[in-house]
Amino acid sequence: MRRTFEWLPSGASGVRRGPRFWLQLAGGILALLNGIALFFYLDPPGGTRKELMQEGVEVRNAIVAARSRTQRLKTVAAEVQVGNVESADFEAKYFLPKRLAYAAVITELQRIAKVANLQQRDWVSTEEPIEGTSDLSLLNIVANYDGSYDNLMHFLYETDRSPMLLMLEQLQAAPQQKSGQLTAQIRFQTIIQEEPAAPALGAQP
Repeated sequence: MRRTFEWLPSGASGVRRGPRFWLQLAGGILALLNGIALFFYLDPPGGTRKELMQEGVEVRNAIVAARSRTQRLKTVAAEVQVGNVESADFEAKYFLPKRLAYAAVITELQRIAKVANLQQRDWVSTEEPIEGTSDLSLLNIVANYDGSYDNLMHFLYETDRSPMLLMLEQLQAAPQQKSGQLTAQIRFQTIIQEEPAAPALGAQP
């Protein structure tokens, strides 16, 4: 006798499932998937849409601030470089080598006195180290002059225009018995620099 067999889902108790069952099952699965999608939309793992937007704004602000700091650092570095160059130029122009300083200063003061028609008499010089440096010193020149008030003013004017750095540290003036004449004692200062020692012959660089 021929028998007819029908396939049944696993776990079924011999009851045949109709189309309505499968539609309900599909509807339940869709509802579950929609619920999962809604959960991830309302509370995504990385944060809500508002939170992500806020984080994006904070990141952009941090990038702008970092760029601003970088630009400021570049500006400061450029200013430091310019300052170093200007400092080196100033030293080369105004700091006199020690071995040439005394003769150079006296020669310049004599030239200025001659231009101003001021009579230069005696002078003395001293040196004193500049605190905080190892190769710089102050050269002090104290010189005495005779002449008129106009001659002295002309002398000071020419001193101020000198290409050499001559700092007027002290001035004392007193009238002479001769009408219109005075005696002046002026103390000048200039910066001198020790020259680096030349390397010994045969020394390794």
